Amino acid sequence: MLSWMTFAALGLAIPPLLPAVVDARWPLWVAVACGLCWRWRPMPKLILLLLALAYSAHYCAQRAAQLPPEALAYVDVEFDALLLGPVERRSTERGAYYRFDVQLSRGQCAANYCPPGRPTFRLNYYAGEPPPVGRWLRLRLRLRPPDGSQSEGAFDYARWLVAGGYAGSGYVREVLAPLDREPGLLGRYQQWRNSLLQWARRDLAVYPQQALMRALLVADRRSMTTAQWQLFSMTGTSHLMAISGMHIAIVVAWGFAVARLLAVFGRGGRHSLLIGPLLALAGALLYSAMAGFTLPTQRALIMASVFCIAILARRRISAWQGWQFALLLVLWRDPMAVHSAGFYLSFAAVAALLLIAMENSPPRWRGLRLLRMQALLLLALLPVLALWGFGQGLAALPANLLAIPLMALLVMPLLFTALFFAVLWPPLSAIIFTFADTALSSLLRYLGVLAEWPFWQPPSTGMAWFALLLAALLWLLPRGIPGRPLAALFLVVAALQPSAKPDPGSFWLSVIDVGQGLSVLLQHADRALLFDVGPDFDSGYNTADAIVMPLLRRRGITHIDWLVLSHGDRDHAGAAAALLEGVSVGRVFSGDPARHQQWRAENCHNSAPWRWGEISLAFIDHGGSSAASSNNRSCVLLIRLGEYSVLLPGDIEAQAEQRLLTQWRPERPVDLLVAAHHGSNSSSSPQFVTAAAPTDVVFSASRFNRYRHPSAEVLQRYAQLASRCWQTGRHGSLHFVIDSRGVRPLHQGGRRGYFWQHRPTEMCAAADSLAQ
Repeated sequence: MLSWMTFAALGLAIPPLLPAVVDARWPLWVAVACGLCWRWRPMPKLILLLLALAYSAHYCAQRAAQLPPEALAYVDVEFDALLLGPVERRSTERGAYYRFDVQLSRGQCAANYCPPGRPTFRLNYYAGEPPPVGRWLRLRLRLRPPDGSQSEGAFDYARWLVAGGYAGSGYVREVLAPLDREPGLLGRYQQWRNSLLQWARRDLAVYPQQALMRALLVADRRSMTTAQWQLFSMTGTSHLMAISGMHIAIVVAWGFAVARLLAVFGRGGRHSLLIGPLLALAGALLYSAMAGFTLPTQRALIMASVFCIAILARRRISAWQGWQFALLLVLWRDPMAVHSAGFYLSFAAVAALLLIAMENSPPRWRGLRLLRMQALLLLALLPVLALWGFGQGLAALPANLLAIPLMALLVMPLLFTALFFAVLWPPLSAIIFTFADTALSSLLRYLGVLAEWPFWQPPSTGMAWFALLLAALLWLLPRGIPGRPLAALFLVVAALQPSAKPDPGSFWLSVIDVGQGLSVLLQHADRALLFDVGPDFDSGYNTADAIVMPLLRRRGITHIDWLVLSHGDRDHAGAAAALLEGVSVGRVFSGDPARHQQWRAENCHNSAPWRWGEISLAFIDHGGSSAASSNNRSCVLLIRLGEYSVLLPGDIEAQAEQRLLTQWRPERPVDLLVAAHHGSNSSSSPQFVTAAAPTDVVFSASRFNRYRHPSAEVLQRYAQLASRCWQTGRHGSLHFVIDSRGVRPLHQGGRRGYFWQHRPTEMCAAADSLAQ
């Protein structure tokens, strides 16, 4: 029978997953009504569920009220705020800027925005040196609600912000003045941790693996490179670099080990049994403080605290009761934890380990027992990873078999011992840090070899996920229960599930949400064409690795037949190098072939038309080869299927549009148009818009871009033609099917309709109503 903790946890988890905020009063009234039927046996648990539901609904309402309105993104507001660390320095071609968090003071209002509580924002600062951590400041800000790319398989930054407790992001326009206010406990803690981070950055800088050492000691991952993150991702060891359950468990285990040594060499006594949980709890608390009390650390600390306090209180609770109680405390602390992948992975991993531990007859050989446990754990986590769009490499098992014991038994003890002696005897500390650095270097070489092994991305179909879930459950059944061999069958079913593909005689066109840039994927049968790749950034982030290739893996695409780089601008072709490194590509075409010589790009402006089955594709020559501006050198691709057409004009501007119309005059309206230059007023001239008269038009532009794309004038031009308008930054990646029945939208990538998400309206209809 389900316990009261299960009912309470369920009540806490439901409101954050709903599309609208629930009024907390109605569950309370229903709970009062149910109290009149107290004699009914299930009623107490139902009342508890309703009370938890009311608490969670009120919490969600507070979080929703903290979200800044969209109009605030373009208005300066002034707030008193406490600067939280760490401060992250980032470099660009135009100079350095800084990123940090701030927590607003209570009871402030600006521009009709009066957030309750003390909302936290993630901000960029573009001027001079950043202000000191842990100080109260008067700031002039630009704030916006949580926002990020919405595409299949891509990292959902907006959801990450909400799950992390942020009310939004933005940037500091000006630091107006420091405030004469006591920093308080939180401010002093931030100052202490900032000094710890500065010490780690200074004293560990001499070691080759200083970035990994700082990540493991103080959760400072600012210096980790993209290549290192890719290495850990491909080998299934990313969890090693995010201080969470495994790291806290290591500290707890060493706390009990040290207590055991003290008991052996001491005189014992009736209080000796309390030393272990006290040391373990103190160590876990100190390590969490060093790590900044991040959300994964908080979850792990709560789980460790339940375990240690139960021992201290001499209460005999089962492992499953402890698991449920920790789950309840985590959700009570923050119901929005249900939007964090780490929440599911943490509790699923612990549940799997508990089920594995229930095995009555484990293998006698300890090495085989460890191998079996690791294999079962990886299998058990496969459905959770697939649910969140993560893949798993074949290297995960051998990688974790060495990496986890190496971390638990060697690297982490060495790092903590070196940290201890950094105060007492610095020369000995340096020697110990050197040993830890050598161990980490050896681990990276080992992982580098395994990273070449195949990487499997589960198909994004419901059947594949259901087969993985059944396989995991069957593998975790105790010995003697029939059905376990069927797990292998369900794994095969999941692995052989084909990725969805267009029907014969049709093709799919996806305008991918790559922020302020462009990337369009065309799929026909087993062929694929990619028109532009989106931008890259000086920080190392690029949309090929982060957005485009995850979508390709979800679609089962391992080869791009044609890659078209419309022109050389960074927002269109910046991520091309990363894509060509990660995916097999047949031919490369470019409107700026001189800028893409390293990939032997062919000039699209003098390329002959071609056909893929029923589809005809042609680059329309508009004199781009001799154009002075990069935008007007863009390739213009026309795709036809029967009488239906799709036009991709890149970034051409009004002059090039006029030349285009002399070479190509549409006989009938274009069915789908990706608006030129993201909807800028320098493009989409009235003559071109009238000639194209598209049924659907897509603006590939981020939601809060500084150029205000698409412009209001351009929206009104399309609105007057009754075009249906979409914007990737508002609607997410947009997927269309083109067949004998015309052009139809399939779905919007990534939009699940949670209460905190933006609800986009029909843009051109709104523009038309404003014009009238």
